[in-house]
Amino acid sequence: MMRVTIAAIIAVALSACNQSPHTVTLRLWHFWSEPAQQKAFESLIAEFERAHPSIHVELTPLQWSEGKAKLQIAFSSGDPPDIVHLGSEWVAEFAPVLRRLRDSIASTVRTEFQAMGMVGTERVALPWTVNARVLFVHRTLGLPQHCSWNEFAARIRLWHKPPERYGIGLCVSDPHNVLKRTLPLLWACGGSLMASYPFSATCTAETVAALDTLVRMSAVAVVEPSRQLDARLRRGEVGAVLSGVWMLADSAVLKHYEVMPAIPSVPGGSGLSILSGDCFAIARTSKFTAAAEELLEYLSHWETAADFCWHIPDAGFPAQNAPSQAMLERLRGRAPQWSSAYQQTVGSRLLPSPPIFLDAERAVEETMTAVLYARLSPHQAVHTLAQQLRRLENAR
Repeated sequence: MMRVTIAAIIAVALSACNQSPHTVTLRLWHFWSEPAQQKAFESLIAEFERAHPSIHVELTPLQWSEGKAKLQIAFSSGDPPDIVHLGSEWVAEFAPVLRRLRDSIASTVRTEFQAMGMVGTERVALPWTVNARVLFVHRTLGLPQHCSWNEFAARIRLWHKPPERYGIGLCVSDPHNVLKRTLPLLWACGGSLMASYPFSATCTAETVAALDTLVRMSAVAVVEPSRQLDARLRRGEVGAVLSGVWMLADSAVLKHYEVMPAIPSVPGGSGLSILSGDCFAIARTSKFTAAAEELLEYLSHWETAADFCWHIPDAGFPAQNAPSQAMLERLRGRAPQWSSAYQQTVGSRLLPSPPIFLDAERAVEETMTAVLYARLSPHQAVHTLAQQLRRLENAR
């Protein structure tokens, strides 16, 4: 009888060993969907699962072109994932369906990036990685690290010898890129468009004057969408251009270009780029809040984000404080230009992100494209844009 009982116990134990240890399945939708991105992100999640055997993470990759609409449908249907990956500009729009996070989850985030993921006084998303479009300048321009707008413009004019080379690259006709690659130049020229809310109040005489300066600069510019500008950057055909930090992974770019620690500006101009970033948030409807917070705590570690950024240059930089200068220098030390790119990212400006942001962005990008293609004068453009933005703001 004792032998049977022991055999039964062993059978039950063996059965338990064959069962999956996972007791919670977290659904996470993310935009790291390119093959290298997906592999690196899956590797981080697998490491989390090894350390938390009672939690399984089910990953669903999304495309930037359609992912936002899929998220909206999922939340509207009442069946969203537990954790969502959001661009920093989307946080305010999704805030009503996101869970408020504990302050401790974002305690490692750098002071400069703390505003990301906040809506009013509530934190609803964890900043994870940050980036900005940084200013690349051709080495033969001989620009000092810190120079005035006038010196910058003068060197570009001398360098401009089309069709072999163009003084500066200005981005047009490219949704979500015109803003990030042209608006900082407008700020450098003394404008303040979209720097504060309501956006319509930034359509000022200073913005008209700044646009006029950019129009004059277009005489020594190549005006193209971002993909063509980046191709010219790789070939060393443009004197200066705002582009993404992922270009620092290209050896041809590193051979020809330096990165400025700040954008040259006129007196009173900002010299700032636009801060962008990737955040993670928990859906209000998630039944597994504790497990979701465990995952966000893991993602909030510098080592986790830095490992991802090391393998995926277009992710930018960790949003967290580095635990040591040595760890920071390891990441920045991939090439000398990374240090200036990090400096420019830390000093960049986070745009206000009200629910109308994407509609406002579209209006601004279309207006700036019309100005750079000489379809509108700066005065006409700013007057028309102010009316469009005011309508959007009043419709809320």
